[in-house]
Amino acid sequence: MMHMPMSGVEMAWWPLVLIGFSVGVIGGYFGLGGAWLVTPALNLFGFPMVYAVGTDMAHVAGKSVVSTFRHWRFGHVSVIIAMTMLIGTFSGVEMGAQALMALNRAGLAGPVVRYIYMLLLFSMFFFMLKEYLNAKKTEKVTGKEVKDLVGTKLSSWIQKNLDVWPVIYCTKARIRISVWALIFLGIFTGFVAGILGVGGGILRVPALIYLVGVPTKVAVGTDLFEVMFSGAYGGFTYGAKGMVELVAATIMLCGAAVGAQFGTICTKYVYGLTIRLVYAIACFFAFTSVVLKQLASNYVKVYEKGMLEVLAADGITGAKAKMMLQYPEPMQNYMINVANRPDWWQAFQTGYTINMIGCAIILTAACGICALILYMLFTGIAKERREKRDMEQQARSGA
Repeated sequence: MMHMPMSGVEMAWWPLVLIGFSVGVIGGYFGLGGAWLVTPALNLFGFPMVYAVGTDMAHVAGKSVVSTFRHWRFGHVSVIIAMTMLIGTFSGVEMGAQALMALNRAGLAGPVVRYIYMLLLFSMFFFMLKEYLNAKKTEKVTGKEVKDLVGTKLSSWIQKNLDVWPVIYCTKARIRISVWALIFLGIFTGFVAGILGVGGGILRVPALIYLVGVPTKVAVGTDLFEVMFSGAYGGFTYGAKGMVELVAATIMLCGAAVGAQFGTICTKYVYGLTIRLVYAIACFFAFTSVVLKQLASNYVKVYEKGMLEVLAADGITGAKAKMMLQYPEPMQNYMINVANRPDWWQAFQTGYTINMIGCAIILTAACGICALILYMLFTGIAKERREKRDMEQQARSGA
């Protein structure tokens, strides 16, 4: 077992390697930082949520460098789109963070964030799954294989009607679009990401696909390029506040660096439409996890206010008191022995169990998705080798 000095958590090294590897595979495949997986996974293994988020942020930037390099070699990165969007992303994140602080002061942050998250995740799941099924119907009617769906009515409208100078042409995505449209998109996705407390990739990839009209693989690579910068910024801010377990982040990064190679290379062997299908599946499980977190929060309301008063009487206030509420052992002592409220302890146990079930669901789903991606990778490599071998045999026969 390893001792994490910042959070006080005792944890083995192998789950961290497994989490990092899975995040690397999935992040390289989808173009995501992985907060939707790392945060609940670390929380499941005993990390308080604030340390789970901070530790995730710290390892995202390094993992994204590895994934971006591979996507760059495949021609999937549009630097001009990423850098233009970054102008708006940082200001959007700051605006979102300020809005989150205002919601927190009003006592509405938790439910508002979760409901926005649920709405976005379910919408993306439903829309992408419907899009995939419609494409399969088209294949049956036309007899032609649909590899990807590039552009939408909305992206075409944005490109034509928001044609305000200066305008850029992206050779990777083969689109012509106004700089202002990209900056506004960066502000919007950054704002929502700032409220949700995530890196933004889960929003940016669909935004690039449906609002900008970028091919799926280019959207994945471009987002990873942007995550390098936003992840580094997030890791720095959390580290400055002492909320990063550097030991855990380093171990996860070792696993992620390896996994990212597999996930990124897999995009070479699958169609963009397949990436969207797996993305939809991931959104559904993430949605399920958030729903369970919302259910767990109803039990937190039973004891939170009273427990904070008990801790304040013991000299524990502010962020330290909020953090203390996430540790089962001290809560059992305070609720039963100090406050003499076994009903609080029962509510704590129920809410904690529901939350852990949600974390377990998303972790299990992530491992399953990771296994699926690896299966598609090895199947694609085997197919490529068979085709190459057949071509060599035909060439020898012809000679």
